[in-house]
Amino acid sequence: MPEVEEKVSVPVPCAIIEKDGRILVAQRNALGSLPLKWEFPGGKQEKGETEEEGLAREIMEELSVQVEIGKRLPATSRDDGWREIVLIPFVCTLPVGQQIFLTEHEQMRWLSRTEFYTVDWAEADRNVLKTYEAYLDRSF
Repeated sequence: MPEVEEKVSVPVPCAIIEKDGRILVAQRNALGSLPLKWEFPGGKQEKGETEEEGLAREIMEELSVQVEIGKRLPATSRDDGWREIVLIPFVCTLPVGQQIFLTEHEQMRWLSRTEFYTVDWAEADRNVLKTYEAYLDRSF
């Protein structure tokens, strides 16, 4: 009987950064995977890091800021066939006086709830957005 390789699970903490009733979204680089799709900033958690440590590192790398990490929302996942991407969203805030400098994304926007679906979301992030909407509605 052939051996079945175990699917790789990739934990990816991401930040739903709230400010003045809006959330920060970032557009992926045109040359990378999922070009020009919109996402919540974050990235792969490295071995030995907690989810929060990985998120803080990724946000510093991508946005050049430190965020205040708040509530962890339920994880969502996307199956890529050979791997499963597990997005782990945290509701975050940006401390007063911090200015964002994008290092990896094309652009960013602050979206109000009525604007959530005006951008072309990466599939996995669309699921995070639905979880966030349930959080806003206090559905869980």
